[in-house]
Amino acid sequence: MMKFSKILLAKHYDEVHFERSFLYLCWDDKGPYLLEDVYTPGSNASNYGGGVVRTDLPADFYKDETPETFAERFGGRFREQIRQNAQLKTFLEEANCPRKN
Repeated sequence: MMKFSKILLAKHYDEVHFERSFLYLCWDDKGPYLLEDVYTPGSNASNYGGGVVRTDLPADFYKDETPETFAERFGGRFREQIRQNAQLKTFLEEANCPRKN
């Protein structure tokens, strides 16, 4: 199976608030997790704020998932990009492929 450490699932730019959001599917020694990284302007022009949110996933989160079913977990700003994400599709196909002896 292909080894991944991070897949960019989707990104969003809010033109009204000048906010940029990136959603990743990641793996580390603790297991799989989602990482949402948000950048937003602060109170003055040179100050950027935002935050990072990590959501741990069960080790078998991918079981029977397709990009379409996985995308249903997320809001509209990310959903269509996740459905069409080629790298996620490759991962899910390989992860759910029966193992050959």
